[in-house]
Amino acid sequence: MNAAKELQALLRDKIAILPVTSNDRIKPFQIGAHDLFCDLAKPEVTLADLKLALRRYTAATGYLMALGRDDSSRYRLDGSVDAPVSDDNREHARQIVKRRFAKMQQKRVAPARDAPPVAPVDEPAKPVRAILTIPHKSGAK
Repeated sequence: MNAAKELQALLRDKIAILPVTSNDRIKPFQIGAHDLFCDLAKPEVTLADLKLALRRYTAATGYLMALGRDDSSRYRLDGSVDAPVSDDNREHARQIVKRRFAKMQQKRVAPARDAPPVAPVDEPAKPVRAILTIPHKSGAK
């Protein structure tokens, strides 16, 4: 979502294909969308900023998963279907996602090698409180 918001912030107009909420379906861009995004960029946006934002969005795991689905299609910026994703693009996206998930799984299973060993922490002793007893006389004089 952050990458989509970052990309949208660089554009003059809202783009129908970009997700707005986390429930929105991610739709792969049509081939050649980079040029269309350049045309829609705000005047103060540099080409380098736009390229970086596009790279962050299209390299995100969610985008790659959308690209790798069996029934995936590419979409025009207005949200209409352009063409099916090629088998090569689909398989490439799947391989990247598989490697990312395998790497995440490996990090979960294997302890960090660079992290110093953590010594067990003893529970701190409860402070001893002195109880003051002040005789209290009841009744009014």
